[in-house]
Amino acid sequence: MTETPTPLTTAHPYASFLHRVEKPARYAGGEMNQVRKDPSTVDVSMCLAFPDLYDIGMSHLGTKILYSVLNKHPRIACERAFTPWVDMERELRARGLPLVSLESARPLRDFDAVGCSLQYEMTYTNVLTLLDLSGIPLRAQDRQDGTWPLILAGGPCATHPEAVAPFFDAFLVGDAEARLPELLLRWKADRVAGHSRREALIRMAQAGGVYVPELYEVAEDARSGLLCVTRPIDERVPARVTRAFVPDINAFPFPSDSPVAAAQAIFDRLSIEIARGCTEGCRLCQAGMIYRPVRERDPKKIISTVLTAIDQGGYDEASLTSLSTADYSCVDPLIRGLMGELRSRNVSLSVSSLRAYGLNDGLLDEIKSVRATGLTFAPEAGTQRMRDVVNKNISEEDLAASAHRIFSRGWDKMKCYFMIGLPTEQDEDVVGIVQTAARQKAVGRGYIRKAEVTASVSSHVPKPHTPFQWAAMDTIPELKRKQWLLRDAGRYYNVPVKFHDARISYLEGIVSRGDRRVSDLIEAAWKGGCRFDGWDEQLKFEAWMAAMEALPGFDPTRYLGTLPLDGGLPWDHLDVGLADGFLAMEWKRTLKNKASPPCGKPVGMQVHHTNVAQALADKKKLVCYHCGVACDMTQMREERVGFLSEMGALEAPVIEPEAPSPEVEAPVETPTDKRWKAPRPPVRENAAKPEDLVRYRLQYVKTGLIRLQGHTDMLRILPRVWRRAGVPVGYSWGFHPKPLMTFSPALALGTYSVGELVEVALTEAVPLDTLLTRLNAAADPGLAFVGGRVMEHKEPNLAYRLEAADYLAVLPGIDREAAAVAVMRFMGAERVPMTVRRKEEERTLDARASVAFLRLADAALWPELVGPRPEGALVQLRMREGGGVVDDVAVPPTASVRPREILAAAFGAGPSADDATLVRLGFWRRDEDGVLRSPLEPRPATLPPVAVPEASLIA
Repeated sequence: MTETPTPLTTAHPYASFLHRVEKPARYAGGEMNQVRKDPSTVDVSMCLAFPDLYDIGMSHLGTKILYSVLNKHPRIACERAFTPWVDMERELRARGLPLVSLESARPLRDFDAVGCSLQYEMTYTNVLTLLDLSGIPLRAQDRQDGTWPLILAGGPCATHPEAVAPFFDAFLVGDAEARLPELLLRWKADRVAGHSRREALIRMAQAGGVYVPELYEVAEDARSGLLCVTRPIDERVPARVTRAFVPDINAFPFPSDSPVAAAQAIFDRLSIEIARGCTEGCRLCQAGMIYRPVRERDPKKIISTVLTAIDQGGYDEASLTSLSTADYSCVDPLIRGLMGELRSRNVSLSVSSLRAYGLNDGLLDEIKSVRATGLTFAPEAGTQRMRDVVNKNISEEDLAASAHRIFSRGWDKMKCYFMIGLPTEQDEDVVGIVQTAARQKAVGRGYIRKAEVTASVSSHVPKPHTPFQWAAMDTIPELKRKQWLLRDAGRYYNVPVKFHDARISYLEGIVSRGDRRVSDLIEAAWKGGCRFDGWDEQLKFEAWMAAMEALPGFDPTRYLGTLPLDGGLPWDHLDVGLADGFLAMEWKRTLKNKASPPCGKPVGMQVHHTNVAQALADKKKLVCYHCGVACDMTQMREERVGFLSEMGALEAPVIEPEAPSPEVEAPVETPTDKRWKAPRPPVRENAAKPEDLVRYRLQYVKTGLIRLQGHTDMLRILPRVWRRAGVPVGYSWGFHPKPLMTFSPALALGTYSVGELVEVALTEAVPLDTLLTRLNAAADPGLAFVGGRVMEHKEPNLAYRLEAADYLAVLPGIDREAAAVAVMRFMGAERVPMTVRRKEEERTLDARASVAFLRLADAALWPELVGPRPEGALVQLRMREGGGVVDDVAVPPTASVRPREILAAAFGAGPSADDATLVRLGFWRRDEDGVLRSPLEPRPATLPPVAVPEASLIA
């Protein structure tokens, strides 16, 4: 039986060449939940242009929030773009094509505004790539005439923007949810009303929360030697820009309907912000300073958002995210309540930004109950003295207790983040990093024979708006010397140590504390070919150094040395809410190795109370050390009690036995008792038995933009469709349960298909009509399920005797007569050797051995589902799949020539083969009676049964 979907055709400006680049889905759009509005129905349009790869930007929470806020406004349309990878940039420049948005393939220069979220200083050259590929002048001074879009920046780096100030029209400083929509509407209204660009910018700055660089004069400060803002050029513009601030982030609920990444994102899961700001006051952390005070999301709304997003997006993992998730005041009942819902969906939970005192035994058991996700901690420093210097507020006992809790529950890996180059650091502090990791590993080896702890070490960059903003940064030779110390210590203690490239940190230090002179360096480096400078494989350090040498009088040490406490700084004109003198006071405490207590918690407490009874009984004051942010402590206490109450956490829980005593000097020896076994998770009670499963084999179609999804992406997309459809899929047994699915062989990027196959095991029978309808309602655009059947219980899966696949190809520029000659020549050859490249290695394969037949095809074979047939000769190709015998010809299993390579061998390499339109029609299997049949046909009853290995159900 079949269901006929609506044909999907594509007229994307990149469609003809996207198959040539890595991960074309990064640029095609068409994701689930994307929003596309008619520009004629709104007042203003904005493109959020993220200055990094799609894979990074699709994990960025701020982009998700703003995309939702803007598109929910009836007068605003918001679309997205990301920096193209270097291969895509080459293709665009070679063809003279502009960068376009994902939603409507609209050039960025046609939007009213283009916004960049500046998360990391080493993405600044990517900003220039975005502008240049869009045909927009790089510098604001060159955009004064004409109707260029407003070029706007936000994000944490907008609090110290002077290094890129000449490239932007304005910076939104602080929280954008409330300020950005009104800013965009006012900008467009002022431009429509006839105000000049300069006047519209003045009116924008006057409203607050926005820094417009061209409206301020700068001069070199005599003490620091840095260019600093002196005064505004118009009396209507504030001398100091005060950050935009959202006091209640619950007024802007975290979106549950964000676009689902097509290409695999770095964090390919549902992530949700549960709080903004941090109580801990780590002196190296800029985010902990500029996002004060702590604002928490309602736990009930968090659970509701997570569950809605899971059901709509089809994710199998959720993540709770904040600057310090363990310090969320309602974290205990939140995780317990959330896991109660996620378990039934076979969805795992990860928790980011844990502290060593982190989560208690019960919560770790909850997290592990579906799947043991990775755990990462950030001790930051290797000795207690250095942890006091950075104000980390964790002890050696905290670290040991965490290791006991984690490894005693079956986790066998832990990652710890550290920094070198911190103020007052000595060599013993550096070696202490490895020693700390070794102590954690020793605890782990007491539970699990192969327990591992990895130390990931980055280099400290003194950031603006932190107590360390005046500190000198270590030189590259000094950072490398410390890395050698760590490498040697790692070998001695047998601890893996990973490093961040010290050269990247060096450049980050210059740009972070840079003034407007650094913009010339950034532009020169970009013109020298620098892109994606934070990626080790893309860093062109020599080009950066050449750019420095070419700039007259440029001195990098000006930005990297110790800065005077009484000197001017390039970010002094931006008020992030901290009182004058607070950072200097914390810097002085640093030099005395003195820690400051975490704010917002009762005196002497590391974590918040987990229930109403204890919270109300505790009459101690909440700690406040007067940073300048006016926190309402009474309101803060009442809100936390309210959250605990609504989660039902009323009484103190019964205290369970603690993990083994956290002795720091844990035994290093591996247990030698041969009967000893590592702890295993309990068998899941909801795991279906093989005899209870109902297996289906379904046929689906790939047309439109989803044909640009690779096989690996489809392995993620198809299970998500099932979860969105609410179909009861069976899961494997074991520690890492996976949906029980089997897929047909990989389809080449860019190839259409009307005959893809997938097998799935369900825990209960669903009528086929109902199943297809539900799947199609939940399917990604271009994906449609068109038929299938219920399989016999012992029927072998797709891999069994699958021997051939049929394709149609349209060859542009070749007429039918020329194609007939080429087909006869190819089919008449005994061998057609050709050289192919596989995994950076050249191999010679016989193209002819992989082909059962190649012949001219009748136009009636063209499937209407794909859309109109392009111009060119139409041929049909049957390829042998994975060895065996097809049409009485033996095929070696290693024959792996691809369809487009066969076309090149038959018709000659060039446009006809490279640009051919390929459609996979379907597959053939050969049963034991020697007959070729479609996999959708049942096996004849006369054939002997074939057992399905139950081992396939174990993951």
